[in-house]
Amino acid sequence: MGRVNIYKIAEGKKQDFLNTISEKLVEKKTLVIKKDIPKVVTTQVSSEVLQTEFHLTLYISAPSEEKKVTWNWLLNEFQEEIKTSLPNPKAIVVIKHEDQLYGVTFGFSYFVVDKYCDRNFAFNFARKLDYKEVKTTALTTPNSQKNKSINTYINYNNFEFDSGESFTKIKAKLNIKEDFKTFKEGIEIGNSLKFSIQEDSLNNIVELILHINYVLLNHEDKVKIPVFSKINDDDLIDMLDKKLLDEIKDNTFNINFSEIDIVGANEVFNHNDNTFRIFFKTHNKQIDELTKDELHKFATENNFDLKENILNIKVVSYNNGNPVRTDTIKSLIDYVVDEERCILSKGEWYKYNDDYLNYLADSIKEIESIYEPEYDYKNTEHQEFLNKKFELEKNEEEFEGLSEDQIKEKLKKRYYTEKYYNTNLQEKYQFVNCDRELTKVGSAKVEEMDLYKDGTMYAVKIGNSSGKLSYVIDQSLQTLRIYKHRLSENPMEINNAGIWLILDRRTKLPLDGNKPDLNKIDMIILKNKLDYWKKEVRLMGFKPIIRINYVV
Repeated sequence: MGRVNIYKIAEGKKQDFLNTISEKLVEKKTLVIKKDIPKVVTTQVSSEVLQTEFHLTLYISAPSEEKKVTWNWLLNEFQEEIKTSLPNPKAIVVIKHEDQLYGVTFGFSYFVVDKYCDRNFAFNFARKLDYKEVKTTALTTPNSQKNKSINTYINYNNFEFDSGESFTKIKAKLNIKEDFKTFKEGIEIGNSLKFSIQEDSLNNIVELILHINYVLLNHEDKVKIPVFSKINDDDLIDMLDKKLLDEIKDNTFNINFSEIDIVGANEVFNHNDNTFRIFFKTHNKQIDELTKDELHKFATENNFDLKENILNIKVVSYNNGNPVRTDTIKSLIDYVVDEERCILSKGEWYKYNDDYLNYLADSIKEIESIYEPEYDYKNTEHQEFLNKKFELEKNEEEFEGLSEDQIKEKLKKRYYTEKYYNTNLQEKYQFVNCDRELTKVGSAKVEEMDLYKDGTMYAVKIGNSSGKLSYVIDQSLQTLRIYKHRLSENPMEINNAGIWLILDRRTKLPLDGNKPDLNKIDMIILKNKLDYWKKEVRLMGFKPIIRINYVV
């Protein structure tokens, strides 16, 4: 019984896929074989007897040495034999069926095929299956501190996920009938489908593809599995690419390289026994860790602008000294465009699907939200406050020799918007103003909160985008952990954790009952982070509360 890893090749990428495997496998000196086998297969799928033609081509790369590969049965079917001592021999069976193209990978060739695959294929099939036991899941949670996670289970048959999470890998056992012979109960699902087949043969592989297609066409979905859906709109992709480049050039985009990746149905730990070689034009450098700092060093050493050229840098990954994959920087970073509800993953653009968005919306709805108009930030009142400060302080020694405009500019920076807002609430509404008050935690000093009242600590932020507002969530979680672990000497009793968002927008959020409808905030990064914050606050034993006010 062997393992079969099946990819469906995406529309629009078929020729690029064939060109790439010819370049990487056939045209190398290590070429052993490229052979075609036409097959007409008669098989029974469900109650139907089908006769259909398949065209199979073997591409394989490995030198003649002394150690046989474990998938020697494949070579026998193509009437070839090789021996190899390489730790990463590669073989791909390309299967053409009607207008569809599939790649069945052996050895490390899944790295070659993965970038050309239809990323919806495997999970579309997965939703239609009946699961006996869930063994492992891998999930990604964009813009949270737990960006990616792998979970393992014992005696469990549900898909456990929280709002805001998207599946990237499933390993499970299926409920199958005793007389079902196409594959065994074990399955792995990622960008590809990995099965254990009853007998190693090409006939079994093509029968398996027939079965997959029949299920996709004729079975209803049985389970919800939130994933990202690939974008095929070229105009939208161009706009998203431009947005990414603009943020890189403006230095507002923070590059994070994932520790964990799913390639096909395989988990790849990017910094585990790996080294890298980075390339830009004629320059290259070997590095032990792929980080933004290393890229900056590389750019400085070779005298080029990193922000202008970062997406043109290529990365070759080595495992145990052998090259296993080549990527562009764009394919290694995760990036979210708020207003379009899109995410960049593995160099491709995706939209959040309905399962993902519905679960996120349900989670956000659980958070208590409050709007009290008297707490709105009023520009005119702030300006009046600054005018009074000018009259009171203009003759101070530090302003000597400065013009009226220069003095006002300095006062504006001193009494910046959030400081004024917190001071105003302290004076008018009896909040405790903790803005810029630092508490000693170990050898460090941290700002624990901005405002406090009646057992609730608040982190306050004014803004109109996820980038400006999301920082306040990290501040809140940092403070909560300090209190949870009793690291603070602050005597105030904390029962609730509050995020206070003063939104700089023309229209106010609609009310759901008396509560602002947080789901109407068109900032998916912020909502992802609020979702994660809510869960962490509850785990630490506090109640999450969000106050909404506006710049008016």
